[in-house]
Amino acid sequence: MKPQKITIKTKDKEIKSFTIDSKHQREIDKKVKESYPLKNDTFMLFAQHKNFCQEFLRVILQDKKLVVLENDIQKNLPTAFSKDVILDMFCKLGDGSIVNVEIQLTDEEGHERRIFMYASKIKSYLTEIGTKYKDLKDIITIYLTKNDIFKKGSTVYEVKMNVVSDQGEDISPWNAGLKVYYVNTVGLTNKNINEYLQLLLDKTTFNRKYKVTSKTKKEYYEKGGQKMSKELRQMMDEEREAGRKEGMKEGIKEGRKEGIKEGMMESFILMVKKGLVELADAAKELGMTKKEFSKLAGLY
Repeated sequence: MKPQKITIKTKDKEIKSFTIDSKHQREIDKKVKESYPLKNDTFMLFAQHKNFCQEFLRVILQDKKLVVLENDIQKNLPTAFSKDVILDMFCKLGDGSIVNVEIQLTDEEGHERRIFMYASKIKSYLTEIGTKYKDLKDIITIYLTKNDIFKKGSTVYEVKMNVVSDQGEDISPWNAGLKVYYVNTVGLTNKNINEYLQLLLDKTTFNRKYKVTSKTKKEYYEKGGQKMSKELRQMMDEEREAGRKEGMKEGIKEGRKEGIKEGMMESFILMVKKGLVELADAAKELGMTKKEFSKLAGLY
């Protein structure tokens, strides 16, 4: 199969062209074949549509009046001195709250710490200098999994933080502006949420009760999944391009380090030859043995 060139429209209605080979196409075809709406890559396609996010959150948070003002997928929250955070689905609601949806289809140790760290990063990222603590935005985290982590048969588990005295008395809720919901696809205690999540676990079923999700699902999977194939291809190409640019940045950074190291070495060689620095001291500063330094300097 010869490489083929395809042209697609982006969300901004720009035209982008990609040249793909047979290996790349097979990879995409495999993704489409194995996909279902709740699977990570596929969910990103659904979640780029604001109407889908709104219907999804209205069901999960059981709020029929909930309004999504803004939505984003794979939102990167870069930080200068710590681990970067990438959010699966990020939404700003009409009441100012921020919702972070994490799709974790397999069990993960340390999920509690992950949720807390992500929420902290979101607050820090969105907070402008001078904002009063009482005005910090509320964060809602939905941790969605196919497994019942707590093994009690419930569909939803809400994390509640309370102030408790040293005598064991429950004093009051501790309002840190963070709500956490663990939601799973196997619990049967909430019929509406379970019914909706089952809709996201296959390609073929639809439900008139959830019009937006059913319509989006139909659009992606009709005609053999052509639309999904095109958008997955675009997503993969953009990820590869981002990875290539990041690699170039790292290469430049490493090049600078090497340049600095080479410059330092030349300076130390010159100082040793002029008798300004002892050979042993120069070797130590460069992290080398005396023999290695002497060989590079041409001193024997």
